Amino acid sequence: MREVADRVSSLRPLVVLDAAGVQRIPFVVSATRLGVETTNGHGAAHIQDAHRGWIRRPAPADWDVGMRWGSKQAAVQGAWRTLLVSLLRNPACEWLTSLDALLAAENKIVQCRTATGAGIDVPPLMVTNDASEVSSLPGPLVAKPLGPPQYWLEQGDPRIVFAAPVDPQDPSVAELLAGAPFILQERVRAVRHLRVVTVCDEAWAFQILAEGIPLDWRRSVAAHTSWRPLKAPDIEQRAVDLSAAMSVRYSSQDWIETESGTYFIDLNPGGQWLFLPDPEASQISAAIAHWLQG
Repeated sequence: MREVADRVSSLRPLVVLDAAGVQRIPFVVSATRLGVETTNGHGAAHIQDAHRGWIRRPAPADWDVGMRWGSKQAAVQGAWRTLLVSLLRNPACEWLTSLDALLAAENKIVQCRTATGAGIDVPPLMVTNDASEVSSLPGPLVAKPLGPPQYWLEQGDPRIVFAAPVDPQDPSVAELLAGAPFILQERVRAVRHLRVVTVCDEAWAFQILAEGIPLDWRRSVAAHTSWRPLKAPDIEQRAVDLSAAMSVRYSSQDWIETESGTYFIDLNPGGQWLFLPDPEASQISAAIAHWLQG
C-alpha cells in the first residue's frame, strides 16, 4: 500500500483507510456525506466525490486474532467493519476491483470454474467429504485449503496451511475430508512455477525452476527471492482474460508449466508482488498508482 501511495501525486487528495485505521481519524458519514481526513495533508475529503479507489486489504491480517465470536469485542469490531464496508460500497467511486468481485474471486472453486469456462487448462479437482469419490481423480493428488490459508494459535503465532501431497489409498484421507472442506487436485509435475501479475490489460510474468524446491514453493525461503522475469505473451494474455472474466483489474496468479502444457492454479485478487524483482515490480506499483490517478 505504501509503495503505491508514495507514487500518487501529492497534488491529489489521498485517503488511506482500513478497519483499524478508520478509528483514528475524523470522519462523518450520512445519507449524503462521506467525509474523512486525507492522508497527504489536503484536509477533509468528501468520498462521494472520489474518483477511483483500490482495495488492498480491508483490515490488518491479525486484526481479530484472539477475538471470541459473540463477545463485546466482536460486536465493536463488527461495527467498525460495517462502517468501512459502507465506504467501500460508495457508488460514486470506481474501484480497481469492487468489493463484491474481490470476495467472489477469493473463492478457489469459482476461480477454477471461471478458468475452465474460459478454455484455460486446470488440473482436475474436487471438494468432497466422501472418500469413495476420491478415486475418480487421476494420478497422485495434492490437498489445498479451500478456506483461509492461515490461522493463529492461542499464543498468537501464525500458521500457514501449505499445499501437501495426498495418498488416496491412505485410510487417514477419510478423516482429513471430514475435518474441513479441502480441495483435492491432480498433482501435475512442474518444470517451472509461474507468477503472473495483472493490472487492467497489462501483465508481467515471472518464473522459478521447480527442481530442488518443495511442492508448495512458499515453503522455501530461497524461492521467494529466486523469481526471474519471463516473456510469455500467451500466458500473460490468458491471465489478463481470466482476470477480466472474474471482474478483477488486479490479480496475482500462480500457474504451473509441465512437460505437456501449462495449467492455471490460483488467483489472488489482492496478492503480493513486491518480492518479485525490479524493474518489473516497480512497474506494477506504478501501474496501480497510474490507474488511481486516472
